[in-house]
Amino acid sequence: MFKNYLNLAARNVLKWKRYSVLNILGLAIGMACCLLIFQYVAYEKGYDDFLKSDQVVRLRLDTYRDGKLDWQSAAVYPAFGPTMKKDFPEVEAYCRLAPAELLLSNDERNTKFNEPKGYYADPSFLSMFDIKIVKGNVATMLQGLDKIVLSADMARKYFGDEQPVGKTLVYRAPFFTRVFQVTGIFDPPVHSHLSINYLISYPTIGSARREFGDMTRPEETSWGWYQFYTYLLLKKGTDIKKLEAELPAFCDRYINNLAWKKESNTRNEVSLIPVKDIHLHSHYMQEAEAGGNERSVLFLFLLAFFIVAIAWVNYVNLSTSRSLERAKEVGVRKVVGATRIKLIMQFLVESVLINIVSFILALVIAYLAAPWFSDLVNDMPRTQFYLPVSYCVLIGVIFATGTLLSGFYPAFILSGFRPTAVLKGTFKNSTGGLALRKTLIVVQFAASVVLIAGTIIVYSQLSYMRSQPLGVNIQQTLVLEGAGSVRDSAYRNVFQPFKEAVKLLPGIKNITASTSVMGKENTWSNAVARSNASNASAVNIDFLGADYDFIPTYEMKIIAGRNFSGDFPSDSNAAILNETAVRMLGFESPEQAIDQKIRRGGERTVIGVVKDYHTEYLNKMIEPQLIILRLNARDFYSVKMDAANISSVTEAVRAKWNTCFPNDPFSYYFLDEAFDRQYKADRQFGRAFGIFSGISIFIACMGLLGLSAYNVLQRAKEIGIRKVLGASVRQIVYMLSKDFLKLVVIASVIAVPVAWWAMNKWLQSFAYRIDIGWWVFVVAGVLALLIALMTLGLQAIKAAMANPAKSLRTE
Repeated sequence: MFKNYLNLAARNVLKWKRYSVLNILGLAIGMACCLLIFQYVAYEKGYDDFLKSDQVVRLRLDTYRDGKLDWQSAAVYPAFGPTMKKDFPEVEAYCRLAPAELLLSNDERNTKFNEPKGYYADPSFLSMFDIKIVKGNVATMLQGLDKIVLSADMARKYFGDEQPVGKTLVYRAPFFTRVFQVTGIFDPPVHSHLSINYLISYPTIGSARREFGDMTRPEETSWGWYQFYTYLLLKKGTDIKKLEAELPAFCDRYINNLAWKKESNTRNEVSLIPVKDIHLHSHYMQEAEAGGNERSVLFLFLLAFFIVAIAWVNYVNLSTSRSLERAKEVGVRKVVGATRIKLIMQFLVESVLINIVSFILALVIAYLAAPWFSDLVNDMPRTQFYLPVSYCVLIGVIFATGTLLSGFYPAFILSGFRPTAVLKGTFKNSTGGLALRKTLIVVQFAASVVLIAGTIIVYSQLSYMRSQPLGVNIQQTLVLEGAGSVRDSAYRNVFQPFKEAVKLLPGIKNITASTSVMGKENTWSNAVARSNASNASAVNIDFLGADYDFIPTYEMKIIAGRNFSGDFPSDSNAAILNETAVRMLGFESPEQAIDQKIRRGGERTVIGVVKDYHTEYLNKMIEPQLIILRLNARDFYSVKMDAANISSVTEAVRAKWNTCFPNDPFSYYFLDEAFDRQYKADRQFGRAFGIFSGISIFIACMGLLGLSAYNVLQRAKEIGIRKVLGASVRQIVYMLSKDFLKLVVIASVIAVPVAWWAMNKWLQSFAYRIDIGWWVFVVAGVLALLIALMTLGLQAIKAAMANPAKSLRTE
């Protein structure tokens, strides 16, 4: 019996080639888009899945001032780990990571690089994060002082084909030089919130302090040095929420009762986040890496369902549009004894066959398009199509459900025709069936209007962010990573000649040194108060150390007071604020702040106020900034150019560098390009959203085309009679199109609140965002109408120009 159903289904698919191709193509495109988006969603949600345990969590530090949340940081104090291990039996183990951005060199091979992707690490990190060790003894490789473990790629960079274990790398810092022994090689975790090239034994971070007489071991005991990522391995069965409920009392016991906390009226709280949630759900100060956008992932995930649902709705519309053509087939089969159950089974098998063929074609499309899709989102590795098992199960459930639901309705409708009415020629479709098809069209085009409006809003927001003035000039700015090997005592005697030599080069406008630059997260912040105010009124302000040329080099606008100047020796204790800092410190105007005293430890005099400027891209608010004069700043050198041939000027700067800083690598980037890369993830989302929205609208048009074809078929004799009586082509096109265009108008009205709500949610992730104007929905509705009109017009014009004799011949 089933074989007979299969043969009939195959025969009908081949007989009605036009509808079969439309059905299969629409379903295949929809399913392929769904598969590709699911691959991206699985990748984004799959960060840190290599961890064997789901009980690994990371701490987050929240700081409150005057009872209000001041800031949140992914890094915490180093004393948290050992103290929580002691106080909470639920904590099985802990590990700490502290960033180590070092200048490393292999002097034997004259190889040196600035290495930003390293950490001082507790030995427990290796086991807690399931790190694969290639060479070395895992039990001892991070024990003791001055031990370093390298990734395989980094080992090749410094040692080539030599055996690196047992060899040494030199770290040259402004105050000291250390020699690290290579004790192991590891494969770094991939697809992780941590990007690691090397690990240094944790005690090393405090050894330099002890050499200079600090025996307090702050790397173990400090409740104020927050640059340590701290992870806990919780025992199986631990209730994370219950453990978190005990943490406020823990903080009160160890931190909030400290004198300096009470004096400044600040307090800390700490919370836990599972490591596997960090990539999408943790976006705080001092994150180890830039995370993903949870809202963007969710929007694309929902878009996948939109697309495949629209494809199945099209299948229903296209299948029912053939009801007149298949009515006589059903009538004859019923007359010769076919039951309704058998007819339903026949049509269901036909539906399943079309869906299976479509799914196979979708897999082929997804496999071929996967490399292109990887380039589109630019986050995934460029590999062939792949889905985790859990997503394969989800796809299977969706496919089975969609196939049955989309197949059942046509099967139920087609099998319900009364043979007497069909064979007498008095067959008509039910009012309920027509209402359902109209409802499906409204749903499809409501989704299309939402997607059109969403695409406009996404691109408007991206354009808005990239066009906003930053308050600084970052064009033609070459940023050099500062020289770290020169001792402090000799630094100014080396840097000043380098600076003067660079300024004399053709095409160079200026050069400045600073502790941070635009586009970098500034983690140097302190509580600052006005001198005549209590500590309780202090506010957290970002500090920036720079020389005399920083403000003119970046063309920052001074709106009150003046810049630092060598004519004023007192400027060593001066400060320049931005407008946000002025407001937060309680000054009524920039002018009022001039010559006022502020304090953080010692006093500083405010000598200038600069117009607010963006240090990072526009998903973050402008932070209060305080600039101090630091002539020995060496983290970054900003070289402002005014040249057509950038590459030749860069090489000239490199030559001066190699002369003045022979022990430091020449590491550089262009600031405008680096700043623009901050928008990469948003641009990728915009491209993906726009492309898939266009595909979903195309699929919806296929459904509208099918339903309009059905309408023309139903009204063929009416069209013929109207033409015989003198109706023009324009009148017939209007008659055939008006009902559908009404549905599109209804869909647009329904879509407006949905689109506004959804896109307003997406925009909330940006600190600076556009207002959603009414014109967006007008444009989206008009575009949907035009798309529908073009789709309907082709079918309507064809029907209106047909020979009426053909449709009236059978009357």
